[in-house]
Formats: sequence, C-alpha cells, structure tokens
Amino acid sequence: MSSLNGFDRVSVSSNSSLKDANCGEYNAHGLHTSSTDRMHKPGDFSTENSANNSVTLVSQRSNVQIMNVNDVDTHTKFNDHSAIEANEPVFLDEISSSVDETSAKEEGILDNCGILPSTCLPCLASTVPSVEKRRSLSSSPPSARKKAALKLPFKWKEQANASLFSSKMLLQRPIAGSQVPFCPIEKKMFDSWSHIEPNTFKVRGPNYFRDKKKEFAPSYAAYYPFGLDVFLSQRKIDHIARFVELPIVNSSGDLPAILVVNVQVPLYPAAIFQGETDGEGMNFVLYFKLSDTYSKELPPNFQENIRRLIDDEVEKVKGFPVDTIAPFRERLKILGRVVNVEDLHLSAPERKLMQAYNEKPVLSRPQHEFYLGENYLEIDLDMHRFSYISRKGFEAFLDRLKLCILDVGLTIQGNKTEELPEQILCCIRLNGIDYMNYHQLGLTQDPL
Repeated sequence: MSSLNGFDRVSVSSNSSLKDANCGEYNAHGLHTSSTDRMHKPGDFSTENSANNSVTLVSQRSNVQIMNVNDVDTHTKFNDHSAIEANEPVFLDEISSSVDETSAKEEGILDNCGILPSTCLPCLASTVPSVEKRRSLSSSPPSARKKAALKLPFKWKEQANASLFSSKMLLQRPIAGSQVPFCPIEKKMFDSWSHIEPNTFKVRGPNYFRDKKKEFAPSYAAYYPFGLDVFLSQRKIDHIARFVELPIVNSSGDLPAILVVNVQVPLYPAAIFQGETDGEGMNFVLYFKLSDTYSKELPPNFQENIRRLIDDEVEKVKGFPVDTIAPFRERLKILGRVVNVEDLHLSAPERKLMQAYNEKPVLSRPQHEFYLGENYLEIDLDMHRFSYISRKGFEAFLDRLKLCILDVGLTIQGNKTEELPEQILCCIRLNGIDYMNYHQLGLTQDPL
C-alpha cells in the first residue's frame, strides 16, 4: 500500500508537470486516464497488478522522454504515431546517449517534465553490450574527464605531424653530410653549417679551482666538422651511423677516425604527467674527423681522457658520506650558445632566460648513449628525456630555430688541476636550420 501510494504520487506529479511544460496532450493506451483510474479502483490493490502497472507506466514514460528530447514538434508527431510508437521498446543505450550528448538541454527538459533518467534505468534490462562503456563514461569522476581533455592537444599535434611526415621523401642510406650544405662563416647563409674556432668557447681555466674563472679554450680541437645532416623520423633513431654511408678514413692512431654526434630533438609537445620519451622528432647528425695533428696539439692528459671515454671506464668520485663509483662518460659536457640574440626579437621574459642560460655548459648525463663502430664513435644526445622545463623552453624556441645561429661544442669536464684548462673535443656552427626542408631517413641497415 505504501509503495503504491508513493508511485501514485510520482505518476500524478509527472503528468501534471508534463502538461505544464506544454509537452502536449497524449493518450497512449490509457496512460493518462485508464491507468490512473485503474490504480484508484478499490478492487485492484493486489501486488501483481500494482507491479504490472508500474512497469507499464515507467516504460511508457520512457517513450515520452525519448520523443520529447528528439522530436521538434512533439504534439504533432505523437498524435500521428501514437498507435505505433507507444508499443515500441525503449533501449537503454538510446536513453544514456541522449543523457550524455545533450546534458545541458536535457536537464532543463527533464526538470520541466518531471522525468528523471534514473527512474527509468533500473527497470530496463542491460541487453546492449555498449551500455557498460557508456555508463562508465558518464559515471567517471571529473578528474578523469579533465585528464582526457588534457590529451586532446597532444593528439591534435600528432595528426599535424603525421601530415608533415606523410609528405616527406624516404631516404635510403644517404651519404653522410649530404643534406645540409657548407658555407664559409663570413658569408652568413642560412640553412647551412660552418667551421667555428675552438678558442671562441669559454671553459674552465688552469686556476679554476681557486678563482672559479673561465677562460677561452685553446685554439685547437680533437675533431673538426666535415658535414651535417637533418633527418625527420617517426620515432627516435639510435645509433644512426648504421643507416648512413660514412667515408672511409684510415687512422693509425688509437682514437676513432670519425666522431658522429646524433642530437635527437622531439617535435611533439612536452607534458608534465605524460612521461613521453619517444615520438615524432628530428635528428641533427654532426660529423667530425680526427685532427691529423691531435697527437702534437692535445695534451697527453686529454688524449687519455678521450680513450677513457671510449672504453667506458669508471672512476671514484668523492662524496659525502662515502665515495661513489661513476662512469667516466658522465663527464661529457655540452657547450652551446645563440650568436644572434638581437635578431630573434625576444620578449622581456625570454630575454632574461636567454641571458641566464645562453653559453651555460651542461652535462649530457644521463640522456646520452655511446656506440663504437669499426672506425667511428657515435654519441647520441637524447633531448626526448630532458626535463619538462628544458623541453618546454626549447619547444617555445623551436619555431625560431630557423632564425638562430647556434654554436655547439663538446668537452670533457676537468675535475682535477692537472686536467685544466679544459680542451674542446669538437665544435660546429649551425646557420638557421629549417627542419621543414628535410626528409625522413629509411632504417635499412647495411647487410655487411
């Protein structure tokens, strides 16, 4: 009796609210007249009859809800098809889809009509397989929906990069250094590379541990550049020397004749919580040849450090509270500077960042890998694994890369007095490289 009275109150209020919302007069198998009148008769207060009437009323109210949401002229369409649509089954995925897709509009309609989606859902069997997926989406917490929304720019960027890569030619085993032309430093031609003197970089001076002063490096280096390539890639390319044709250089010394530096630059946006370390990118491949007079120009201590770098030796590092063992390769240090800062038209904050970090050396660890070939040593510098702040700063700088004149060099950090002053391992100048002008590299390894 109590449940029947409660249901009776709900049905009456629903019918009155439907009339107030101008949803139209309807008569679907006596829903408004015969059903309510039958429920008020004294002889029909059995449990079986009340249950049947409840299911009939709820299912029919579900039909009214679907038609009120989807139809423009409810009154006309319902009168024309009342005999057919009143007996059609109501599917749960239709109700959930209408709730999910137009939640703002439905809330106003449902409130006016007095019909709630939760009233209809428990009475219907979940026979459609997609119901659980849609229910999970609608019942997910707001934080999950926000995380999904945060990924949209990344997906959009992926599609933009996909169109870029689809229009690029695939290069199969190109000659090393054949992509970017050489230009003398005095001509200042963009999209090229030039020689740069080692003594233009500042390194730790001979008295650095006492006065902390840096001085210009000596005027000679271990390796000198002979070429530059820029390759686009869908994923990071490790050990890129396998896929290009290196020149045959005979070396009678203990050091490799060719040094390959592969700078792996991401083209997808950086994200704090995503942790992406691979994806679309480009490879700046720098090629250097061993100096013919390195044995005479370089100090024996620096030559020994190069061999230790190649052999992947370890060393004891003083620390607190105890000393530790670290790979010697962790001493590799990157030197970089933007030469034409005034030509970039930076904003005030960008100018402050440039002044703070331009020409500031940074250790390449742990974002580096070493590969030793028959007559070459390759060093991969993985910017995909850089910190979020570094990635974000370079991402804002990426569009201006084609306007920048960059000087890049490598050195081995001196941690002892006898290892000072620091020496330049290699260096090169990049003149306004526009990566949009270059192509993909085919990953077909030489069978030999």
